[in-house]
Amino acid sequence: MSRSSADQPPKRRYDNRQRAQQASRTRNAILQALAEQLVTRNSGDFSVADAAQQAGVTPRTVFRYFPTKELMLEAVSEWVLQITGKVRIPEAPDQFGEAVVDSFEMFEANADLMRALLLSDLGRGVRSRLSPRRREGVGQALEPAVSRLAPAQAKAVKAVLMHLLTAEAWWQIRDGFGVDGRTSATVIAWLAQLALRALEDGDDPFAGGDDQLSRAGV
Repeated sequence: MSRSSADQPPKRRYDNRQRAQQASRTRNAILQALAEQLVTRNSGDFSVADAAQQAGVTPRTVFRYFPTKELMLEAVSEWVLQITGKVRIPEAPDQFGEAVVDSFEMFEANADLMRALLLSDLGRGVRSRLSPRRREGVGQALEPAVSRLAPAQAKAVKAVLMHLLTAEAWWQIRDGFGVDGRTSATVIAWLAQLALRALEDGDDPFAGGDDQLSRAGV
């Protein structure tokens, strides 16, 4: 006995679900191939041919999912964000030290990727999309600690502390001085705690004017 027409919609829904799953797998395979080029290519652009070969599709398929370099960068940026975004951005000054430790542990666990993000042209393109989000969040968290300072002074204090939380700081200490991320994070968290405690007690680098800077050897 043939199936009635009432049986057809579930089959079509099943077929549609299969196609959607296959499309998702194809997109993820292409995205993974593009993302790996951050580490393997010292170039300012993606190789669509290489990505297609690694993903097992044609270049035309790559362009069907990601028609432009901008869309490729956007998609890879979101992929990187899934990794780096696992580190919680501090919401208050007293969470800053913990954020440093968490961030540096993530940098160490993904050292090849982070190095590529810092040193390759493709990586810098991705980071330019991600850095403002994180910088804005950390800046807001530090705002209570610098609220009594003049705007230019508050900006300077936040800039230095925020830089100590970056992948650049992690890499410069790791590559330039041979200090691993966990150790450098411990020191930075300690220094940040001293600075934030001083600000809380009413002390700051600008309290003594030029005389204080001279005593500090600046």
